[in-house]
Amino acid sequence: MSLPLSKGVTAFTGDNGAGKTSILDAIHLLGTGKPFSTHRIDNVIKRDAAAVQVVGHTTNPAKIVLGVRRNRGGSGEARIGGAPVKALSELAKAMPLVVINADTLNVVREGPEGRRRFIDSFVFHVEQSFAQTSRRYMHALKQRNALLRERRGVDDSVWVRDLAEAGEFLVSSRARAVAALSNALKDVLVDMQVSLPGWQLVQRCGWAEGRSLADALAGAAISDRQRGFTQVGPHRGDVIFLVEGSPAHEVLSRGQMKVLMAATRLAQARVMQQETGVSPVLLVDDVAAELDVENAAGLFKNMVSDGFQVLATMVDASGPSAWTENTLSNVFHVEHGAITDAN
Repeated sequence: MSLPLSKGVTAFTGDNGAGKTSILDAIHLLGTGKPFSTHRIDNVIKRDAAAVQVVGHTTNPAKIVLGVRRNRGGSGEARIGGAPVKALSELAKAMPLVVINADTLNVVREGPEGRRRFIDSFVFHVEQSFAQTSRRYMHALKQRNALLRERRGVDDSVWVRDLAEAGEFLVSSRARAVAALSNALKDVLVDMQVSLPGWQLVQRCGWAEGRSLADALAGAAISDRQRGFTQVGPHRGDVIFLVEGSPAHEVLSRGQMKVLMAATRLAQARVMQQETGVSPVLLVDDVAAELDVENAAGLFKNMVSDGFQVLATMVDASGPSAWTENTLSNVFHVEHGAITDAN
């Protein structure tokens, strides 16, 4: 199957279970090497097939051919311009994506791990060496924790030094990203006409404020050995939305939190475009069912006015068509996995 996609909003309509999200899964697979709707690659491979393969052609900022093949069980390969990629992060750089779906709209009330994933996936695109430093940090963390579990008093100074150096960089990168995201979010909330007084986006670094990570690691060394793992560092950090000084999930309704995260995702896309010069593709999965009409309209209007390529699933296109003043680029209808042109 070949599907031409153009700039602007492309709508995929159909009943629930028709297969609309599978299209976004395919595009997400192309940009990350994995689907977003499931952790099991087998779930997106047809029952009678041994693998799934997706090929895409990008035109901005350069003409590039991307290809991803994933086999049952998880093996596979990815290519950019015909050349094998060494890491899936190369796909994300070649075709950056921003996902707006039910899961991403619930990040505010998720635990710290989900919020760390959110901010780190953003920092990856705006800080060049973040991915490499993050891998270095996680390697050192894994090695030190293995030594701590042995409880033999072995020398872990090499890993502690790596944790301190890499960890400080990661936290500084997150801080810059939080500042940029906060500035962009102010504008998005105004553009979407969302009133949310007294909000803040703040970072918790993962150790006591006012101390260096090296000092925090030294201070926790005895306790770490007793417990068998590293208790301080950016792997214990968090990014929290505050409203009037209280965590947003304690103050806002679920609907308000979803509006806040939808605006945050749009702000993320704006910063990515500004910082990298590459406009991300927005994958919007049935958001019209998650937001009230007024806020869904505000989101779609601004995605269009910002000039993003938006691929959106929905039950029908009447709402988004009206919200975007009948400027939908394409409409495709999906039924039982078959796609028909509904323009």
